[in-house]
Amino acid sequence: MATDAKKMIRLVQERTAYGVSKDAPGVCTMQDEDGNPRIKLGFDAHRDYITVMGYEAAPEVSVDICAALAALCGLAVNNPVMTARSLTEEDLAAELSDDGQIDPENRPALSIAIAMFREAVRMYAKTYTEKKAQGEEWHGNA
Repeated sequence: MATDAKKMIRLVQERTAYGVSKDAPGVCTMQDEDGNPRIKLGFDAHRDYITVMGYEAAPEVSVDICAALAALCGLAVNNPVMTARSLTEEDLAAELSDDGQIDPENRPALSIAIAMFREAVRMYAKTYTEKKAQGEEWHGNA
């Protein structure tokens, strides 16, 4: 077997890592063609350690995407931002399968989760740089 569908469904039903802090500095939002937000991933950190991370998704977003985001949040929290940024699709596959492999139809969900996280890290770094340039001693909002 590969993808653990029961685990994916459980992560979504239990709303694991669901919710994004309004003032999270590391955020990525994926919108539809009309500009409506469909998926949001965000995190906050203290002294560059991710302290809180979550996602939000519109009801029509697939279970595999939501499960990939929930798994990513679980792996990233309590780790340095740059260590977490090195997480890969293979790391997510290991979390969402019973043998480290993911079914081909679920692979795009992993790609989306990783791409969104890398963009959220970029936004966090941008906020950090802007605060430092203004002379603030900023270490995240958490």
